[in-house]
Amino acid sequence: MSAPHEATTRDPVEALQDHVLGARWFAGKGREGQLVGLEQPDWIVDPAEHPYGVRAEYATVGYPDGSHEHYQLLVSYRPEPLADCLIGPAVEPELGFAHDAPRDVEAMRGVLAAVLEGSRVPHAWQQTLVDGAALTTELEPRVFGGEQSNTNVLLGDVALMKIFRKLETGPNLDIQMHDALGRAHVSSAARLFGWVSGSLTPFSDEAWTDGAEAPEPERVDLMMISELLREAHDGWELAVEHAREGREVSEHAAALGAALAEVHVALADTFGSSTRSGEELAATMQQRLERAAADAPVLAGHVAGLRRGFAGLAGRSVTAQRVHGDFHLGQCLFTADGWKIIDFEGEPMKSFAERLELDSPLRDVAGMLRSFGYATSGFDDPTGAEARAWLQDAQQAFLAAYQQEAGPVDTGLLDAYVADKAVYEVVYETRNRPDWVGIPMSAIEALAPDATTDDEEN
Repeated sequence: MSAPHEATTRDPVEALQDHVLGARWFAGKGREGQLVGLEQPDWIVDPAEHPYGVRAEYATVGYPDGSHEHYQLLVSYRPEPLADCLIGPAVEPELGFAHDAPRDVEAMRGVLAAVLEGSRVPHAWQQTLVDGAALTTELEPRVFGGEQSNTNVLLGDVALMKIFRKLETGPNLDIQMHDALGRAHVSSAARLFGWVSGSLTPFSDEAWTDGAEAPEPERVDLMMISELLREAHDGWELAVEHAREGREVSEHAAALGAALAEVHVALADTFGSSTRSGEELAATMQQRLERAAADAPVLAGHVAGLRRGFAGLAGRSVTAQRVHGDFHLGQCLFTADGWKIIDFEGEPMKSFAERLELDSPLRDVAGMLRSFGYATSGFDDPTGAEARAWLQDAQQAFLAAYQQEAGPVDTGLLDAYVADKAVYEVVYETRNRPDWVGIPMSAIEALAPDATTDDEEN
C-alpha cells in the first residue's frame, strides 16, 4: 500500500521532528521543543542482509530553557513507503523511507529474532534473558493500541515487549523491580523474560564546538519483555463496575492488600530499608499544602487541621524503602491467577533521581485507599451514604489484609499520606474537573473537619 505523495516528499528532518513532537509518548507537549540531535547506533537488523533494516535511534529534543530530553525511535527502513507506519523520507537518502518499527510487523519479527540471537546483536545493543524459554521467533508481533508513555508490542499470546520512549541513563526501574520480584518468586507481579540495553551519548552543547570532546556514552535501557497477562481485567474498571452495580468489592480489595504486602516485603528484603525524618516529611507535605490552598480555595477551612496532622509526624523516624511509587487501581490487573501489579516505574512526572528515592510503603497504601475513593464515581451520588459505606468496607478490607502480611501500620503516618494525596487531588480536580472536587474533599473533611465546626463544638 503506497503512502500519500506529500508524505513521501517531505523534508526528512522536518518529518522526523513532527513524528517525535506529535507522538502520544512525547512528554514535552506545550514546551516548544525542537529536534536538536539524532544518534544512530549500529543496525539491529542489517538492511544489507534483509529487505528492510531496523535501528534503535536516539532523538534529542531541546527546550527554550536550555533543558534536553532523549527519546528512543525504533525505526525501520524500506525502499518503498508503508502508509500505516510511515515517518517520512530517510535522513540518509540511500535508506529509502523511515517507519515507526513497532507498527511494522515484519520489522518487529526481525527485532524479536535479534533479541533471541544474542550473538548477532551489536555491542551497542545488548540483551539479557533471564527466562527466555517461552520466547520463539514464531510469536506474531502486534502493537497494542493503548499507547501512553511507552509503546507495547504483544508477542503472540505469550509476552509483552515494552519499548521505552523517554530515555534516562542508568537502570530502568521497571526492569530492576520486576527482576527483583521475579527472583523473590513474588506471585503478584508478571514474570520478566528479559530486557535490552544500549549506549546513549548524553547531549552537550559543547560537543558541537570544534575540538571539544564528546561525552562518554552511558547505559540506557531500551525495552523489557515480560509475561503477557491474558484475560486480564483492569482494576479501575472492575471497581467502578462494582460500585455502579452496588456490589461490594471487599474480597477483591483484600486480595489487593495481600498482593501489595507481598511486593513490599520482597522489595525490603532485596533492596534494604532506611529511615526518613518525620520533620522533613512533614515540612514537604506542609509546603505542598500551602501551594495547594492558594490554587484551591475550597481547602481554606481545612488548612489548620491538615497542618496539625502533618505536624504530628515531628519526632518520628519513618521507615523508607523501594515502593511502587504510583500505586492505584489502574496499576492492577485481575487475572485467572489472581491480582497482578504492573508498571513499577514510579510517578511518570518525577525525574529518575526522584523516583529512586526511598519512601514509606504507606505511600502506596494511601494511593490505593484514595483510588477506591475515586471508584465511588460509579455511584449516582459518589459522596452519599451508600457510596461511603461501600468505600469504608473496601478500604478496611484492603488495609486489614495488608497488615496481616506486612504488619501493623502507623495510622497517624498513613493519615498524613492519605491527606497529602487528597490535597493534590483537590487541586487537580479544581483545575480540570470541578464537578469531581467533592470526591477528594470527602477525604479531607474526614481527616480535617472544618475549623468553624471545631470552634462551635468547643
